[in-house]
Amino acid sequence: MILGVPLLVVAAALLLTAIVVGRRTAEQPRSLVVEYLPPRGARVIEDALLAGREKRAVAAALLDLAVRGRVRVLTETAPKRRRPTIAIEIPQPDALGRDDLVLIDALFASSRGKRRRLSKHRDETAFRVRDLIRTHASQLRRAGLLAADSVAGPVLMQTGMVVLLIAAAVALIAFLAGGLLLGILATAAVALLVAEIVVAARITPRRFTAGATARRTHLDGLRQYMRLAEADRLRTLQSPLGAVGLPAGPEGDAVRLKLHERLLPYAVIFGMEREWTKVIAVDYGALDAEVLAGLGGVAQSAADILNAAGALGDIVDIVDAIGSVVDAAGAAFDAAGLLGGLFDWSP
Repeated sequence: MILGVPLLVVAAALLLTAIVVGRRTAEQPRSLVVEYLPPRGARVIEDALLAGREKRAVAAALLDLAVRGRVRVLTETAPKRRRPTIAIEIPQPDALGRDDLVLIDALFASSRGKRRRLSKHRDETAFRVRDLIRTHASQLRRAGLLAADSVAGPVLMQTGMVVLLIAAAVALIAFLAGGLLLGILATAAVALLVAEIVVAARITPRRFTAGATARRTHLDGLRQYMRLAEADRLRTLQSPLGAVGLPAGPEGDAVRLKLHERLLPYAVIFGMEREWTKVIAVDYGALDAEVLAGLGGVAQSAADILNAAGALGDIVDIVDAIGSVVDAAGAAFDAAGLLGGLFDWSP
């Protein structure tokens, strides 16, 4: 009994601390202006880091390559699989920048040439992806946008594990010795500590400088635009602040498709894959063949992504082949969920 109460108090205190730290590190500056374009000169992976969503960075960057026409997203039939697998085709290798090549090599290292398949070697992919994220984080630090990583998450998680082992041992001994009340208190502490470890594991290690505030605020404005209803988005684009000047008819629909397709990687970053893909599908479906032909690469990339969706049923299969990789903080993250549900069109 005497030991049970302190264990419960310590467990509750650790959980509360983890919740508070987690909320503070996850806070995003609020924008008073709705933004409809990414920050000027932005790179998707770095924007994912600045938005505190680095676990989605690589998936967003992969979609960004497709949107920019650097790669085509394709599906291939596999003899031993009921559903197609994903591949990419590189139409013009010379058009790829250094960052593009690094990303492709990280995910598609097991194949070479213009047509490449996702690597099957998950451990090796994990290290390459982790190094890729670390490289971009280092660039942000040199630019004065990131400070040294916080150790709050790992410290809270390790502390929780130590206290968890103690609480579990106390609970076991108490029940074996007939100390029912002590056993119950220790068991309650175990439950709180398990929750604390889960919360602590999700605490981002990234600490942003004051110099990053403007860019992070812009990203929040972009997120707000993407969360608007279609009618509100249209009013934003046609307003004096929007300054897009959408023309009426098919030409305006074409401009909207270009804009919304460009924002697809950011939908992945903000966790809005399902909703935003439906927006693109509606925009694409509103255009006739002549207008689509005039859009060239924009229409081609949209068609490739939507066709892949139709063949796979769910874009989760595109990244599922990557498997579970390791993020820059050393914690496991589920790469299969990065683009999960992007093409789930079910109501």
